[in-house]
Amino acid sequence: MMLSLVACSGLHRISNTDLSWQYKDEPSWLKPQYALVHESADSSTLYLRLSVSDILYKRSDDGEMKANFSLRFIFFQAYESKKIIDSLSVTFSPPYSSDSNAVVIKSFKIRHPKQNCLLALRLNDLNRGSFKESFINVNVSKQSSQEFDIRADEDNFPLFNNVVNNTFSDHLNVTDYTSAGKMWVRCFFNEYPIALPPFSNKPPRVFSYASDSSYQIEANADGKFVLRPQNYGIYHLQFDTLLKSGATLFYFDESYPKVTNSDILIEALRYLTTANEYEKLLKADDKKEAVDDFWIKVSGSKERARFLIRMFYTRMQNANRFFTSYLEGWKTDRGMIYLVFGPPKTVYRTAEAEYWEYGTYRGYGALSFSFQKINNPFTDNDFVLVRSASYEPVWYMAVDNWRQGRISGEDIHD
Repeated sequence: MMLSLVACSGLHRISNTDLSWQYKDEPSWLKPQYALVHESADSSTLYLRLSVSDILYKRSDDGEMKANFSLRFIFFQAYESKKIIDSLSVTFSPPYSSDSNAVVIKSFKIRHPKQNCLLALRLNDLNRGSFKESFINVNVSKQSSQEFDIRADEDNFPLFNNVVNNTFSDHLNVTDYTSAGKMWVRCFFNEYPIALPPFSNKPPRVFSYASDSSYQIEANADGKFVLRPQNYGIYHLQFDTLLKSGATLFYFDESYPKVTNSDILIEALRYLTTANEYEKLLKADDKKEAVDDFWIKVSGSKERARFLIRMFYTRMQNANRFFTSYLEGWKTDRGMIYLVFGPPKTVYRTAEAEYWEYGTYRGYGALSFSFQKINNPFTDNDFVLVRSASYEPVWYMAVDNWRQGRISGEDIHD
């Protein structure tokens, strides 16, 4: 059944709303995942994934265990606009399951606007009296990533993010509503360096869109393109190579966004180490032991080292979850700031930028960072820091905190 949208008004601009909760590593009662797939020029399906372990079931009057949700769709023109193009509310009751490892998948067919816009989603748990908000940039341009329906083998729902890891089968099935007969896969296997310090005056890196290799896939008898990512890298899927747009899959590591590889554990320490220290870590025979020794040295005890390791690499893993672009999340500018300074106190977002604010930092004054959005055909999550020489003293204070066994970010005050 197609859900038609009804116009409404009266909401505030999202750009005036603090969105810092998106980057908090706090226990959440609900962690919905969404995937939006265009199925025609004016219709889409929104898929919602919920873990049964996050759902609160209550016994109803008839003795059944029931959960009750409502989901509100609001299409804004942009983060900066309070003009609503359309909106819709639906209610649903996920079936009960005693298996805490099970998931619930719901799908909603909707008519999307004929323009690029912002979809705000508010999922209300009516049993709890609480809600969770999420945002999706709706792209109706030709060959946008949302035209590609990418599914793991035998799944009856699309991928909920574009990161491939060892949780997937050995191949993926790709379809699109244009019924194209051939699909190009452009491959990028470069290793990209970590972000430069926030005070660096070096010119920004220019990303090259020249692929390392490419190949073509023909649709099978079912109209599906079978894709088998083999090597770590970026896979950009296109039907029209004259356009830069398309769908992109990122295959960084078997366990990504988790951090388990000792080489990567060391690479992230480049933010905190001298050049000599970093070279010694790279040349260590036992790299896991070298990482442990580094943290023991800066903390003064094994117990404190374990705590610092947990905090630092949890931030690193969260950076992967929040900031993945064509880079691993922890390598990005936002990932660097998040890793060293911690989650921002407040976050404001517009269509073209993101602004982070911290409190007063050790006499430095109010600490804030601005990130400009980059037009990147691989992702809409690419933001570059506006660098300044004024960040140099506060950066070295934060690094010194870590090197003295303290957690940077905990000493930031209102």
